Amino acid sequence: MPGNRLTAAGMHQRWLFAALILATLAIFFWGLGSIPLLSFNEARRAVPVREMLASGDWLIPTLNHYLYISKPPLFYWLAGLPALLFNSASEWVVRLPSALAALAITWLTFFSMRRRFGLPAAVLTVLILITSAGFTAFARRAEIEMLLAACCFGSMLAAFEYIFGRQDKRWLDAAFLCLGLGLLTKGPVTLLFYVPPLLVFWWRYRLPQALACLTHLRGWLIAIVIGGLWYLLVSLKLGWDIWSRVVETDIAGKVGNAKADPLYQYPLWLITDFLPWCLLALALPLKTVRRWLAAPQSGFLLIAAVVPLIIFSFFANKHAKYLLPTYPAWAALLALSVAEFYNKLSERRRQGFHVVSCILVLGFFVYYAAGETRLLAHRHEALPKIEAKLASYPELAVYAWEGIDPRVVYYHRKSIEVLKAGDLEKKLQEKESLLLFIEDEVPEQAVKQMCRLAEFSPYLKPGHKATIFGSGTACGNV
Repeated sequence: MPGNRLTAAGMHQRWLFAALILATLAIFFWGLGSIPLLSFNEARRAVPVREMLASGDWLIPTLNHYLYISKPPLFYWLAGLPALLFNSASEWVVRLPSALAALAITWLTFFSMRRRFGLPAAVLTVLILITSAGFTAFARRAEIEMLLAACCFGSMLAAFEYIFGRQDKRWLDAAFLCLGLGLLTKGPVTLLFYVPPLLVFWWRYRLPQALACLTHLRGWLIAIVIGGLWYLLVSLKLGWDIWSRVVETDIAGKVGNAKADPLYQYPLWLITDFLPWCLLALALPLKTVRRWLAAPQSGFLLIAAVVPLIIFSFFANKHAKYLLPTYPAWAALLALSVAEFYNKLSERRRQGFHVVSCILVLGFFVYYAAGETRLLAHRHEALPKIEAKLASYPELAVYAWEGIDPRVVYYHRKSIEVLKAGDLEKKLQEKESLLLFIEDEVPEQAVKQMCRLAEFSPYLKPGHKATIFGSGTACGNV
C-alpha cells in the first residue's frame, strides 16, 4: 500500500507516538465527570446503574423504578463495578465504560493497522479517530454506543486478523466472544455489523477464510451462551411474553416508522464527523474507492464500513450514533488516503502538516476540557436549580406530570412517580401536600388548584421550560 512508503523518520515517530498516547488519554478522559449528564440517553444509562446498586438486583434493570429491559445490561454491569468500588454512580463513573471502550478501539485498531499497513497508517488512524467529532463525543458519554462499537468492530478486527494472518482459530473465538458481548450490550443488531459485511467480502474476494469466520460452530456457541443467557434468565423470571413490547417499540418502530428520516443523513453525518480528513477521499471518490477495493485488506475495511451504512439507511429512524461501530473502519481507510497524500508533500509542507495536526488535537482537547460545558449549558444549567428547589421541601412527596426526563431523576437521587390526570385529581381532592414537576405544558388542574413555586428556563433545550407546583403545606409561604 502507498502508506508503506512513508518513513518513520519522516513522521518523527517517537515524539508523535508519545504525543498520540497523551492526546488519546486527555481527549477521552480529561474532566470526564466535570460536566453534568448532557442527554436523555445518558441518564437512561446512569439511573439504572444507581438503582441496581441500591436494590442489589443486577439481573433486571429499572429506570425510575419502572421495568427497563429494552437494552441488555452489559453497560450497567460495567459501570456498576466501579460504582460499587467507589460507592457512587457519579458522572465520571457511569461514563468510564465508554471512555475505556474508545481507548480499546483506538489502540487495537492501531496495532492491527501497524501489522497490515505499516506504522504511518496506524498513527494516522489514531489521529483521525481522536479528531472525529462523533467518535470523541460518544467516548465521553454514558451511552451504550461506544461499548457496542468496541464489541462490533472488535469482532471484525479479530476476523480481519484471522483472514490475513495465520488463520489461528483463537482469532475466531475472539470474534465471537466480541459478538456475544455485543448481544449483551444492544441485542441482535450487533450481528448486522458482522454477518452481512463478511458475506459481501467473501462474495467479492472468494477467500475461504471469510466463510470460516461465519461457520465457526464453537464461536457461535460462545456468542449464543454469552449473549443469550441473560435473556433466558429474564424470561424465566418475568415470562416469555415480556419481549413482545420490546420488539414492537424498539425494533419494529425503528425499521418501519411512518415518517422515515432522509437517506442523505448518514453520509452527511459521516462527512461532518471526519472533517477535514475526508476531503482527500472526496476529491476523487471513484478513484479512491477503486484503489481501496483493489487490495483485499483495504477492501475488507471498505466493506466493513459501507455495508452497515447501506443496511441502516433502510431503517426509518436514523441517528449518527447507530453507525459508530463503522467509524474505526472509516478512520483506517482515510488514514491510507492521508498517508498517500503525505508522501507527496515536501519536507517543509510535512512540517506544516504536523503543526496543523497538533492544532486540531489541541482544539479537541480544549473543547472537551473547557468549551463543551459552556456551549451546552442549556442542557444542564437548570438541573442543580431544580434539585435545590425540590430538596427545600424534604418532607413532601415529589411527582411528575405525565413524564419526566431521567436527568431530573438522576440528580434528585430518588424515584419520582409519574401521575396522569386522574391520579392528580384524586390527590388534590384528598388535599395531599405534594410537589408536582411539570415539563413544558402546564395542566389546568395545577393552574387552578395548586401554587406555582418555581419556573426554570431554558430547561434542557432552548425554548423549553419546567415548572414546580405545590399543594397543601407547600403553599404556606407563597
